[in-house]
Amino acid sequence: MSPNAAASLNFRDFYVLAPEMALAAWGLLVLMVDVGLLRGKPNAQRRMTVGWLSLAGVVVSLVVAMLPLLGRYNIGGIAKYLPSIGTDSSKLADPYLFFGTLSGDLLNELFNPLYIVLLGLVVGMSMSWSFTDDWGEYFALLFWSTVGMMFLTAAEELLTLFLALETMTICLYLCTAFEKTRHRSVEGGLKYFVYGSVSSALFLFGLSLIYGLTGSTQFSAIRQALYPESGGDMTGLSGNIAAATAVLLMLVGFGFKVAAVPFHQWAPDAYEGAPAPVTAWIATGSKMASFVALMKVLLNALGPWESRADSVTSPGWIGLVVVLSAASMTYGNFAALAQRNFKRMLAYSSIAHAGYMLVGVAAVGVSERHEESAGSVLFYLVTYAFSNLGAFAIASWLARDTGRDDIEDLNGLGSQHPALATCLTLLMLSLIGMPPLAGFFGKLYMFMEALNETQRAG
Repeated sequence: MSPNAAASLNFRDFYVLAPEMALAAWGLLVLMVDVGLLRGKPNAQRRMTVGWLSLAGVVVSLVVAMLPLLGRYNIGGIAKYLPSIGTDSSKLADPYLFFGTLSGDLLNELFNPLYIVLLGLVVGMSMSWSFTDDWGEYFALLFWSTVGMMFLTAAEELLTLFLALETMTICLYLCTAFEKTRHRSVEGGLKYFVYGSVSSALFLFGLSLIYGLTGSTQFSAIRQALYPESGGDMTGLSGNIAAATAVLLMLVGFGFKVAAVPFHQWAPDAYEGAPAPVTAWIATGSKMASFVALMKVLLNALGPWESRADSVTSPGWIGLVVVLSAASMTYGNFAALAQRNFKRMLAYSSIAHAGYMLVGVAAVGVSERHEESAGSVLFYLVTYAFSNLGAFAIASWLARDTGRDDIEDLNGLGSQHPALATCLTLLMLSLIGMPPLAGFFGKLYMFMEALNETQRAG
């Protein structure tokens, strides 16, 4: 159990969650303004008014999210104005909140502003053209899905993680089907929901097995319970059928969230059918939060099950992650070659990138320097997120100006819109990892870590 699990609630617990509370409240405010003050107004007026109100909420939430990070390093002497950070609680490297269910560490302080920045870009993309009449509900769901992503990153026990995961995905299910005039949007949302419901049930079953085997849902307590008694060597999943089943079911759940093969079937249809800003949000914010949660569960809770102490190729979750990685990279890249729809191609690209990221996750499991290896995966996630968001911004432009999003609709873009064509070229080159763009350095950093750890393991 975490050291602060038995402590009573204090002001810091609520202060650290101020960004989540601000986003949740602002989503409710946006919804009330749209269905109340703007009732009966023209669709274009409602879209712009609610959109600008949402951007104001993004700015407010970003300021709130930056305060803990500024206070941690006392930038501009701000710590003295933040009593919850300027006191003894600032000495905690990884403070536990709400009886050990959430953490308030540096990881959350860095990723919370990042989620909010991405949310702001998605809101700006959504204001560029009209694809729905329910703008209050749409922007509110974007805010609440961001809250789910933040809680997913901060989760320190399995039930909180599951609830955060479902909060995020339920909002995304609804957003995917928001373009109700297009059958592809409704179809994509339905497929996303059906596959997601099945994966969530399997994931929850895996969590229940973990609880039954360890007697706890907190990551630190699970890890402690899984270590062999009397300091013996770790045996991974060798001979432990119940543990192997639990890990497999959990990987099914996470595999769906990150669109890894063979749990990717929902992604092409959902990406193609959803409005381009929603697709961008699924491919960036959702994937980032899911990968952070995946690494926390595998490393912080299930570390003793990674492999046998004398061989990383022995039965353990590292082997399962490697198989998923190889399948995702291979299938995602080859399937993308046959696509004619721009967003569908990006969906298969997202599947391939999930495979690349799983290489980094496996390397972190092997590494004795978890922080550095995990940092390479997180850096890759950030570079991928912004490159992918830019690509979907081009898809938004296509949908607005041409009403279509096929690859052939890009013909003549260089002569008609040279600046836009240049941006698209740079984004695509970054996604495939061409130097000297950010995507190249993300891949290089992560694969170098993987190669170094492989050599050490060998």
